[in-house]
Amino acid sequence: MAADLIRTVAVQPTLENVAVLGLIVLIRTILSFSLDIEIEGMLPWRRREQLGPASGERADPLAEP
Repeated sequence: MAADLIRTVAVQPTLENVAVLGLIVLIRTILSFSLDIEIEGMLPWRRREQLGPASGERADPLAEP
């Protein structure tokens, strides 16, 4: 897959090829996000709220230690 991405821009760096590369990156981002939601069963930013301080993370990252 990396070869296809490199070939898209490196061989002929036209505006159309850059747009195709941007579309590929957008689609992969959306698929990764939806797969993460399906596996974890919750939104990524909700995971931290569900874990809480018992998991070793502070509940409020801006709070003083």
